Amino acid sequence: MTVRLRHSAALARVLLVFFRRRVLRIGVLRSTPVRVLVVTTAVLLLGTMCLSAYFFLEPLVGDEDGWDLLFDTSTVSLLLWVQVAFLLVRVLFINADGMLALSYQLPLTNRERSVAFLIYEAAMTGAVAAAGFVALSVSALLLLGPAAVPHLLASIVLPVLLVYLALGILYRLLTRLWSLIGLTRIADVLSVLALFGLLAFYAGRMTQLIPDLSRAYLHQQQRYVWVVTISWAWDRYGWFAVLPAVLSVAAVLVVLTLALTPNRHVRQSRYLNLPTGRLLDRVLGPYDWCLLRNSHTAVGGSMAIALFAYLAFDPVVNPAWSLAVLSLGGLYQYTATEPLRGMASASAGHASPWRIYGRLLRPQLVLLVLFAVPALVALGVVAPGELAGSWVALAGCVGGAVMTACIGIVFPAEKDNPFSVFLGLSALGVVLGLSAIGLGMLNLPQWAVTGCTAGASALSVWYAVEGIRTSESRRRNEKGTVGRDVRRRGRPADSGDRCGDAAVPHALDGR
Repeated sequence: MTVRLRHSAALARVLLVFFRRRVLRIGVLRSTPVRVLVVTTAVLLLGTMCLSAYFFLEPLVGDEDGWDLLFDTSTVSLLLWVQVAFLLVRVLFINADGMLALSYQLPLTNRERSVAFLIYEAAMTGAVAAAGFVALSVSALLLLGPAAVPHLLASIVLPVLLVYLALGILYRLLTRLWSLIGLTRIADVLSVLALFGLLAFYAGRMTQLIPDLSRAYLHQQQRYVWVVTISWAWDRYGWFAVLPAVLSVAAVLVVLTLALTPNRHVRQSRYLNLPTGRLLDRVLGPYDWCLLRNSHTAVGGSMAIALFAYLAFDPVVNPAWSLAVLSLGGLYQYTATEPLRGMASASAGHASPWRIYGRLLRPQLVLLVLFAVPALVALGVVAPGELAGSWVALAGCVGGAVMTACIGIVFPAEKDNPFSVFLGLSALGVVLGLSAIGLGMLNLPQWAVTGCTAGASALSVWYAVEGIRTSESRRRNEKGTVGRDVRRRGRPADSGDRCGDAAVPHALDGR
């Protein structure tokens, strides 16, 4: 196993240039005022979170045991955040073959290519995990000064590093296992589902881990809990023994990660071969099949079923909220159906932006109905008391479908790259966070909150339609204006080129 780190770093720089030029200059981000607004909003949300955490934690300045408990419980929650972030990034990268194709012409091995992508995956996972703990970290540094650094290393930085690397190794082992039994084309999908099961198991264990730490603090005891092994060893043996040991383990995990990386890239099945009937072929169209057969939809559907079953027996929130995961496939729907719009424009003229938006949203609503009907029946049997609140949750799921459709249009995933989607989800998270803080401070009645939510959904629909109108107009103006492009239209269709378009061969006839 030979990895030329210099070549991996060069590819990482190429991807960075692609991210800066194509992702940060596409869709709504073409506008400089919009980019400034996004950055300003993110800084405002970050400052609000840090300021709130600072005043909340200020009374704990002299309580060393209280800080220990706070960082230990943060570690327990942090492991959940890392798993969520890891799964999110993996789902976004499942069909990132277009991004991977940028490096095919370079003299790189697959392991060197994987090292470059590992840098970006790790950065995205760290960004998601840090979103929940940046306020704690900043406030701890402001209140405790340099004394907070050991706590941050032992309870946040090092656990994140080890857990992320361990999840990467487990993911690759599972992928090799599925390949051995002949499931290579859907190995990534199955691995994501297996790790989602691990996530659900750990989420159930959290209800026991945090009370154990709290009881030990109240009784002034030092109880060992496996989740906080690093901070426990740090207090017991000192940083000079723990820090080199953890870094050595991390180095071994990195080597194992590279050793388990396959020597060649295996394309994952973008669309699954689902059985259909004549009735469905007549009712559903190409846009519908493009979403229903998508591998992202299969991942989202399996996660929704597992999460619904978990919440049905432990209703922390209404189990119907689990169906919001189904909207995951809508993030790539607009770019995946672009070949269909090009073929329709060439044969039957241009469809209106509203009609295109309806075609994009309809399959998400169909998918929601297909899952919601049996879910409500099961909920009536297992937890009938939750049926009353299910309609609010289903309305929220419809709102989630509207939001993901808007993200896919405003932040189009060119070449199926996951960075645009990640950026769109981050922008949505910032907006929702500020909105929640603002509505909480205003303490508005329920009808006012409902009205604001409906208004925001309507605004996102309008903005998405305007995005479609702009994108389609730009696409029509950019194609065929050069003599070379006009002459190319007169050539016979190239059947081999169709294989490169994901939506065309799988979705046109529904078979």
